[in-house]
Amino acid sequence: MALVSPTFKEQCSFVKVIIQLLFSLYVVLIWQSSHAEAQDDKPRILLLGEIHDNPFGHKLRLNHVRDLINQGNKLVLVMEQFDRENQLQLDAALSRCNHVDCVLARVATPGWNWRFYKAFIQLALDKKVTIIAANLSDKDVLKVMTNGFTAIFPKELIFEYKLNQIPLTVLNAQKNAIDEGHCKALPVSSLEPMARGQIARDVWMAHVINGLQNQTVVLLAGNGHIRKDIGVFQWLGAHKQLVTQTHGYVEEEDIDSAIRFDRVNIVTKAKRSDPCLAFTKRSINKR
Repeated sequence: MALVSPTFKEQCSFVKVIIQLLFSLYVVLIWQSSHAEAQDDKPRILLLGEIHDNPFGHKLRLNHVRDLINQGNKLVLVMEQFDRENQLQLDAALSRCNHVDCVLARVATPGWNWRFYKAFIQLALDKKVTIIAANLSDKDVLKVMTNGFTAIFPKELIFEYKLNQIPLTVLNAQKNAIDEGHCKALPVSSLEPMARGQIARDVWMAHVINGLQNQTVVLLAGNGHIRKDIGVFQWLGAHKQLVTQTHGYVEEEDIDSAIRFDRVNIVTKAKRSDPCLAFTKRSINKR
C-alpha cells in the first residue's frame, strides 16, 4: 500500500497543535517557577501596625506574636523602635542579657515609651527570637529631608527602588497623611520633605525584609508604615508581596481601612488629651 503524504493544510494543523502544546507547557513552567519562588519565602510576612500610645493594641498584637511562636514558626522580629546603626549593640545585648531591662539599658532608642515594647523583647529573649533594628535615625531622616535620598542611601539602592521616580500617588498620599497627622498645623513647605523622610523609612524597612528568606517575618511599626497603599508593602519585592499580610490596629474603622490594611483590628480607644492642642497653639499663623 502506498503511503499518502499529508497535505499542506494537514501539516499546518499539526504544527499549530505542537505550538499550542509548547505554549501550554511554557505557561505551566512559568506558574511553577513563580509559585516555587513564593513558597521559598514561606512562612509568611506579617506587617503589624500600632497606635503608639494605645496599650490595648499592643496587648492584642503581642498575643498574635505569641501565637506565631507557639505554632512553631521560626520568627524574625523587625522593629521600628530600634535604629539600624544600633544593630551590633542590640545583638550583643540579646546574647548577654536575660532580662529586657538589661537590653534597654544598653540599646534603647530615646523617644519611645518602652513599657509598650518590653513584653516583645522579653519574649524574644525567652524564645531566642532574632530582633532586627529596622528604623532610620532622626538624624538620617533629617539628611533626607534636607539633601534627598542620596544623603543616606547608596546609588544602587536608589536605583533598585526607583527613588528618583516616586509615584505621585504615593508622595501626595504621604503628604496628606503627615498633614492630617499633625492636625494641619505644619507649614505647607515642610510636607514634601517630611513625606520623603517617611518614604525613606518605609524603603529601609522593606529593604530589610526583602533580604530575609525562609522565615516568618513580623514587622512592628506604626500604622502609617503598615499601610498597604503607601507604606512598607509598596517597596517589597513582588514575590514578597504575595506572602505578606498587613494588619492595622485602629480605634475606629473608617471607609479607608479596607484599602489600607488586609486585616483591621478595632481596639479600645486610649485615654489621651487632644493631640492637636499643642500644634494649634504654636502655628496659628502658619499659612
